[in-house]
This record gives sequence, C-alpha cells and structure tokens, in this order.
Amino acid sequence: MNINEKLLSIYHNKWQDLSENLQNLKLSQYANPLILSFDNKRYESADIRVMIFGQETKGWLNGNGSLKTIDEASSRYYSFFCLEKFYKGYGRSSFWKAFRLFDKEIRNANPDKKIYFSWNNINKIGRLEGTGTDPEVEKIEKEFFSVVRSEVELFEPDIVIFLTGPSRDSKIRHHFEDAEFIPVDSTLEKRAIAKVKSQYLPEKTIRLYHPSYFGGFNKVRKKAISLITG
Repeated sequence: MNINEKLLSIYHNKWQDLSENLQNLKLSQYANPLILSFDNKRYESADIRVMIFGQETKGWLNGNGSLKTIDEASSRYYSFFCLEKFYKGYGRSSFWKAFRLFDKEIRNANPDKKIYFSWNNINKIGRLEGTGTDPEVEKIEKEFFSVVRSEVELFEPDIVIFLTGPSRDSKIRHHFEDAEFIPVDSTLEKRAIAKVKSQYLPEKTIRLYHPSYFGGFNKVRKKAISLITG
C-alpha cells in the first residue's frame, strides 16, 4: 500500500464510531474532520519532510452541514493543499502567512534538497462557524478519532512545527503522552517557544505561539527558524 492507502485505512477503522457519535449532536457544533492526503510521488522523493500543525479548521467542507465520506474529505484536502486550489482570502490568513514563511526559510537553508511539506491540525474537528472547538465534539474526537500520532508515524517527518500556542500543549500531550516542553533560550519564555521532546517526534520539533498572536509570534520566529534549520 502507498501512504495514502495506509492513511485511509487508519481513518476507516475509526470513522463509523466517530460519525455515529457526532450525528447525535447538532450539526452546528462541528465541521468535517480534517482528513489528510499526500502527493505520493513528492513524498517518496523528498529528502526532508516537514509537518506543520495549526489549531483547528474554521469550518471545513460542510455545505448543508452533513458529514462527507472519507474519500470526499481526502480528495478535498488534496485539491486544496496539494494542488494549491486555495479558498478566497487564503493569503490574508495569519496561519498560512506563517506556513509560507517556514516553507521559504527551510527551502533557503536546504537549496540542494527536495522538501515536502504537509499541513495538519492538533484538533481534527473545528466548529462549523468561528474558531475553537466545541467541548462535546472534542470529547468525542479524543475518544473515537485520536489519529494524529498515527499520521505522524506514517509521514515520518524530519521537522515538526506546532503553531498551536501554549494553551494547546495538553492537546499535544494527548497524542504524544511523553511530550516534554523544553525552554530554548533564557531570554524567551517556554510558553513563547519550546522544543518538544517525544519518542514519537523528530529531534527538530518545536512549539511556538500561534501566528495570530502577532507580537509574540514575530518575537520568536527568528529563533524558531534557527532551531529547525541549524
């Protein structure tokens, strides 16, 4: 099986329990789960693989509010991210601005390497509208759709960047229970930027402020770049 077939197998094993429990809630409480897909050719030929995490989607694939199939969600992710068919206003998003910054800096630091980037979220299911997650939905996700560690293990990244902010550290620990957040500089608070140490994550793994926290993120981004490109 290629990597996408393995991904789909992970999702299919959990999908029935997840969908049955979500459908007991109001449709307005949740968007569709973020189902990953990779460009298999670019993935296999990459010298360096990078996974960048955000917090959660602000709505995702809802249309009439119903859950899509796994294949539909996978295809939409592939179209949006791998084929770069982005939504209107994509360029104004603080998260995607930060994503492009790291993309540029990592490529500049490795001009002779093939680099493959993937996008993920520490919470796979956001709200239908607005930011954050619904407590009932998050409880269901934790119980029936804890797939993040499996996604990371399958992707085998060389670099992981959590643009999730310190308030989401407990969510990182949910998936990587041995995660330690280690200060990187005596002049910078651990809540601003930290190395994340876990047996399930590569040596070059960091967590820093979400880029929507402009002042804080701008303060630490230079340090973050040095940690992942040095």
